[in-house]
Amino acid sequence: MPDHQTPIPPVFFAHGAPTLAVRDTPASRFLKHFGKDMEQPRFILILSAHWETEGLKISAPGPLRTYHDFRGFPDELYEISYPASADASAVQEVVSILSAAGLDPEQDADWGLDHGAWVPLSLAFPDADIPVVQISLPNNSSPETIYALGAAVAPLSEKGVLIAGSGSTTHNLRAIGPDGSQVPAWATGFDAWLDTGLDTGQLNYFDNLEAAPDFRQNHPTEEHLLPLFFPFGAAGSGKKPELLHRSYEYGSISMSYYRFQ
Repeated sequence: MPDHQTPIPPVFFAHGAPTLAVRDTPASRFLKHFGKDMEQPRFILILSAHWETEGLKISAPGPLRTYHDFRGFPDELYEISYPASADASAVQEVVSILSAAGLDPEQDADWGLDHGAWVPLSLAFPDADIPVVQISLPNNSSPETIYALGAAVAPLSEKGVLIAGSGSTTHNLRAIGPDGSQVPAWATGFDAWLDTGLDTGQLNYFDNLEAAPDFRQNHPTEEHLLPLFFPFGAAGSGKKPELLHRSYEYGSISMSYYRFQ
């Protein structure tokens, strides 16, 4: 594990459909350049929309299996392995900082990495030579609780750890269409509302998600939006994000990537 202490800004990854791992799209090309353009992190701490748990959990030390948590996709996706490991010292560092914040994560040796984690990481860091610790999305989470979770681990970003949330700023699978189709105004409008709120640097902008424009059209359920508040909280109040890339896939799935600094 690299021993440098260079600060690394927290990030948000859109992970899209699992096919992102094998398709040539603007988002996949962005991710392939992302890892090349930054200093290698000591380790990666990632929260994905696809690991929802009762209580807070993190990866136990050891190899992390590539969890193919999807059905009905091309065979080549099920053949992909991303052989990352959770370094024991990295896990202990995360446990210690969460415990100091009054949180008590359970170490889980069974989950591995779901596609919300391994798909973007396999594109950004294809050598799988950086330790990865995945942290879960506890049931009944809210923007406030996930922001607080990010704030709890914030000191890690000052010590060379890449803190990442993985989800989607729009996620209505019943409304997807062919690639290249017109992006609906309800998707672009919601992204614009998010951008405005993130630019304030203040969590209270998001106090009432139900009042956001077309919120339930974009998010019938909230789990794909909540990971955005993990790097937002890790960055801290007043920090404004940089929108690194935005494109849309399957009509309305926003592939938005932010860096908070």
